[in-house]
Amino acid sequence: MISYDSGRLMSAVAAICPDVLARVSQPCEPPDERRLWWELSSCVLSSQVPYPLAAAAADAIDEEGLLLGDCHDPEFLTPRLVEVLSTPLSVAGRLRSYRFPAARARHLASTRVAVTTEACSLRALVGSFRDATDARAWFVANAPGLGPKQASMFLRNAGVSYDLAILDRHVLNYMKELGIYNGTKLSIATIAQYNRSEAALREHSDTLDCPVGLLDWAIWIVMRVASRTMEPVKI
Repeated sequence: MISYDSGRLMSAVAAICPDVLARVSQPCEPPDERRLWWELSSCVLSSQVPYPLAAAAADAIDEEGLLLGDCHDPEFLTPRLVEVLSTPLSVAGRLRSYRFPAARARHLASTRVAVTTEACSLRALVGSFRDATDARAWFVANAPGLGPKQASMFLRNAGVSYDLAILDRHVLNYMKELGIYNGTKLSIATIAQYNRSEAALREHSDTLDCPVGLLDWAIWIVMRVASRTMEPVKI
């Protein structure tokens, strides 16, 4: 990774935070059941897959209504999900193949069963947790293929909380530059490790007066620009 001036990086992030806060403060309708399943499936499908391809796969599943039907038997759902995910998907005008059709089909079918067993709907389940941390722990434990990063993304996109961080490689690189993450990997698999790193970022977010779940968005913007320009961020 390129080395950047940590003070300038932090200043760039602080400058963007008000814009991010303004964006999420706009009134919007809470997501309905269909939208929640789209958000959850896109997060499951995005593990080790570019997000535009995962979103296209989620669109294809949504068009078939497979996660919204009355039947949630995995023996029924899995082969149908495999069929959809095995069909080339249009992404930015090009046909692309999804990388893990069989594995992700099993994950989504199992998640559908887990949600239906726990609550009458995904919307009811999301609203039943004591707090966002409990919600994330449930999804990591019960939605196969969904790690803490993807679960945090789902809960933010679902409007549950802005107090969960999405610790992707851009955010972890930023944290390394500021000396608040000393891990050797740019991904975190276990919920315990994730919680520790998130707590460190939350302390940093307090100094910038920005919720940690929005601070990571500002960090992502800054670090993406920095990595593309291959030079320190100028503000």
